Amino acid sequence: MTRRKPLMLSLLVVVVIALVGAGFIAAGNLWKKSEADAYGRNEIAANGNVQGELYPGNPRSEARIVQSEEERLVYVRTIASAARWRVEGLQGPYRLRTGATTTLVLSARTAPYTTADLLRLAPDTFEKLASETFMLTENIVVLPGATLSLAGDAGTTVRMQSNEDSFVSIVALGGSLSLAGTENSDVEITSWDGSGADTDTSDGRAYVRVIGGHASFSHATVSSLGFWSGNTGGLALTGTDTAGTFQEATAPAESITPAGARLLPEQELKSLAEQTELDYSVVTAGIDNLTVKDNAFGLFVTNARDIAIRDTAVSGSLVDGLVLHRSVTDATITGTRSHDNAVDGITVGRSSTRIEMRDVTASGNGRNGVTLDGQPLADGPNAVGTAVVIYGGNRVVGSTVADNGRYGIEISGGDSLRVAGNTIRGNEVGVVVNYAAEGVSIINNEIQDQHRQGIAVREPGAEAVIRRNTISGGDTGVYVRDATASVTGNTMGTLSGHGVSLVGEVAETKVAGNNIGGFGTVAIWDETSTGALVGENELLDWRPALTVHSVANSVFQPLTFIWLLLGALLVATTFTRKRHLRVRTIRNPYEERVPLSALSRGVVRIEDIRQAQ
Repeated sequence: MTRRKPLMLSLLVVVVIALVGAGFIAAGNLWKKSEADAYGRNEIAANGNVQGELYPGNPRSEARIVQSEEERLVYVRTIASAARWRVEGLQGPYRLRTGATTTLVLSARTAPYTTADLLRLAPDTFEKLASETFMLTENIVVLPGATLSLAGDAGTTVRMQSNEDSFVSIVALGGSLSLAGTENSDVEITSWDGSGADTDTSDGRAYVRVIGGHASFSHATVSSLGFWSGNTGGLALTGTDTAGTFQEATAPAESITPAGARLLPEQELKSLAEQTELDYSVVTAGIDNLTVKDNAFGLFVTNARDIAIRDTAVSGSLVDGLVLHRSVTDATITGTRSHDNAVDGITVGRSSTRIEMRDVTASGNGRNGVTLDGQPLADGPNAVGTAVVIYGGNRVVGSTVADNGRYGIEISGGDSLRVAGNTIRGNEVGVVVNYAAEGVSIINNEIQDQHRQGIAVREPGAEAVIRRNTISGGDTGVYVRDATASVTGNTMGTLSGHGVSLVGEVAETKVAGNNIGGFGTVAIWDETSTGALVGENELLDWRPALTVHSVANSVFQPLTFIWLLLGALLVATTFTRKRHLRVRTIRNPYEERVPLSALSRGVVRIEDIRQAQ
């Protein structure tokens, strides 16, 4: 039994070492799995869409209110198209009863309508509260040929009624809207629930919209407006692809009377309301020094052309900040900041082309800083015969995209897209190219401290030229998966995973002439890819780093593991042998013997022996 103890202890040590090794390997696998899972997190939100912060309103009630608003506007423009010729004695502006509130209709005239005109036209619904502060409690519609101008050297504030009982809107139906403050004093428009700005969108909220007309905004602040849809999202510029067909007679300025605008009787309008809806042309706009805060959609633009947005700030939106939704062409956005919005900072939707963003900042947004979607509107035969074409020609140049919740810049489909000279910092991924986007150039960007990848090109059909970028910090510099990329002349440093990672079928991908530095597992990872051409790259600054996974892989190889077991057996055997020797008692080999003197009297004299004989 005593001899078995060293062997049993040795076996126990071996088992412990094996379990530790298995633990290291399992930890490495878990690390790899968690790394893989990280690439999929934040992809699908609770509503089934990729999104940042979820919308806080009530989908059912707000969608119904959006529909009700569309029906009201159809009614107003139908009446406006025929009332001038069918209602006897009608001249100048007039008023319609539309649901819980009335709608003041501003008809065509040469001179713009001002706050002074509104005070005369609507003394009960446009009330002066204090110097240059007004309360609006009815809807306003501006018809073609008319302009509503809200301006003031000392600053003008318009509070739009917005509470649980009703809300109002200002809508230019083919007309023009001008908000013009000064460098020292903005024109301000906000919702008002009696004690402050309305923060509840579930029962609708006041909004401003320009449909098929012209918008001119300068030194203005628009805040806490809108709900649910882009059209009613706060400040919206919308139009159609068809030419305007609305014709409005011009009324002389003197038709305005102190008594206010005439209220047309409902019984005279029933037959007119059956007229078909008429379309307006695309909307145009010039915007500078505009501040948009806490809207549902910050600034929403669709079916527009020749849009110029300069030195504008958009923040706190419940959905996206600045949205160029559909069919927006020849737009320039310069010196503009979109930050701290719930979803995207700036988004360019499908069918929008020739959009240039220069010197813009998109930061702190819940999802992407900038989103460019150039995918076709249809992928085959469809009910309305939409052409299957891709869109593009969009550029992001000399801008800053930082600290967004998902991607810095996402390019989803499209052609001839350029991302150049930007600073992209602190996002999950710096630039993502997917959904078969082609003709993408990513050049001369400073890409810093992304949590995962600096640049990612992924999914079949996607292709990009990645050249002369400086990529530092994060896990991987350039990631290409089942796509095509030319990765040349880039400088990469302080990366903790790979400089370039190639995964799947990456035919015609080229990686050459890059200076790659870092401390990850390997500088260029291509073991699971096919089709790439990896040329000469400068890798002297790459320092492989020890990780749980790398230690597990390098230490617990089969031969290394056998030698470790043998060494463990030797150490355990030696240890137990020494312990066994230490506990043994060293005994006198003669302790069971007795001295001869104990058996006799001692020394015997020879004389005594002789006498005994």
